[in-house]
Order: sequence, then structure tokens, then C-alpha cells
Amino acid sequence: MLADMNEQQTTLNSLRWHWDKFYAVNCDGETWTAIPAVAPDVVLTASSAMELRTAMQNDYAARAMRANATAARWAGFSSL
Repeated sequence: MLADMNEQQTTLNSLRWHWDKFYAVNCDGETWTAIPAVAPDVVLTASSAMELRTAMQNDYAARAMRANATAARWAGFSSL
């Protein structure tokens, strides 16, 4: 149990480090959440860190496309 909590905290810290300028990332022990800085009324949720990472990548890319940003600007933004 403690090892799982440590791993979860490490993963949370990593997601925050990679995405902190764009999302407020949290985990309550079961549900992972990310709130986009540009849309604080939106909450992305997932049951795992990797699902949340994918949701953030997709959300970030969709927002960039809607903002008419070039693919080079957002493609591969974060490997984590």
C-alpha cells in the first residue's frame, strides 16, 4: 500500500512538472484530475495517471488546433 502511494506521488509530481504551466493536476487516491489553466471551469478526469496524460495531450492539441496554432508548436509537447 505504501509503495503504491509513493509511486502515485512520484507520478503526480512528474505530471505536474511536465504540465504545470497548462494544467492543475491532482489525484485523490482514485481519480486523477487536470484543470486547464485557460479553462478553469473544465475538469479532465481519469482513473489512471496515463489515462490523464493522454487526456491532457489530446485536450492541449485540440485547444491548439482551435486557436489555429501550427502543428509544430504543439506536436510532441510532452513525452509524459
